[in-house]
Amino acid sequence: MLKRLLPALGLLLAVAALRPVPAPAIPLFATQYGVTCEKCHSVIPHLNAFGAAFVAYGYRIPGIKPGPAFPISLKANLVDSSMNQGNGPNGAGLPKAIVDEVELFTAGAIGSRASYLVEQYAVDGGEHGLLRDAWVNDRLNSWTARIPVYLQAGSFTLPLPVDPETFRDSYQGYTLDEQTVGSNPFNFFDPKIGARLGVGDPLRGLNVQLFAGPGHDRQSGLASTGTDAMAFVQDTMGPFVLGVYHYEGERPVNGSLDRFVRTGYSAVFDQWGRLSLENVLQTGWDSNCGIFGMVGCASSGGFTQLRYAFNRRLFAGARYEGTSDRTGGFTRDGVLLLGYTPSERSRITIEDVIGRVSQTMNTMNIQFTIAY
Repeated sequence: MLKRLLPALGLLLAVAALRPVPAPAIPLFATQYGVTCEKCHSVIPHLNAFGAAFVAYGYRIPGIKPGPAFPISLKANLVDSSMNQGNGPNGAGLPKAIVDEVELFTAGAIGSRASYLVEQYAVDGGEHGLLRDAWVNDRLNSWTARIPVYLQAGSFTLPLPVDPETFRDSYQGYTLDEQTVGSNPFNFFDPKIGARLGVGDPLRGLNVQLFAGPGHDRQSGLASTGTDAMAFVQDTMGPFVLGVYHYEGERPVNGSLDRFVRTGYSAVFDQWGRLSLENVLQTGWDSNCGIFGMVGCASSGGFTQLRYAFNRRLFAGARYEGTSDRTGGFTRDGVLLLGYTPSERSRITIEDVIGRVSQTMNTMNIQFTIAY
């Protein structure tokens, strides 16, 4: 493990020694609004406070009409891991070094208050990718209204305290978001199709978001059943943000229905600042786990993560997480990460994933991310 880490550290230090090269405003949003990428990102894809507000307002700057831009942007992620990649047993089917992601997206304004975004993965996990986001977002009242009201419809990531994919620093995903229970394929990582109503500013004071959509999980092979519903409430008090979410739905499992709920609680400190701390705890219940007949089971999980930016180019992070349920047992792992950005459009990260199932196992991941 040490032999694999030393060349990676050497590469990071060598890149850090280079003089940063100025970059033009990229990708799509920066060009539309005539700003640099650093306006929204500290280190791509991590957002700063301005970037968080930009996303919260439907990828728009209130009251400003975006200018023309080439309609497509691209983000690519290259990964070299100490483990084989892929979905087969032990990552069978893919080598350790892969083109992990090639992501294309387009977005724009509709009238004075609405916007749209389409995010397509041409490659995801080294394999053929899927459509992730395809939505329209409309600000229902004026930009000057004291309490903003939004309506979003299409395919999008569910409202969560910490984004599970697009703005994640680490290559390792959150096990809580990827957790499934028994034969129920529902998870918080995949996007959902439906509509979301938002009331209040997500970055200050009380904010409420309500979601409803068909009870279906992409590529599950299961028929759509009923209507899923979710509520997410958070209160922003300066750098402290407290939140709670509740999700419920039903899925066909072994000839019967599994009626399930997931309830989560979050406490976040200075999420977009230099030193941030994010904590999420979740509990759940399934009426039919798909084992031993129609037997219900409880589930739980959570994570805590710390991120510190030494400057605008160098940052470090640590995460501890775990999940537990009657069908999948108890799992836990930790992530240690060091990242550096040689330019505003690129990033290099080195991470050590310390997993513990039957025995402790270390996985080293080195990734290079670039956006145009």
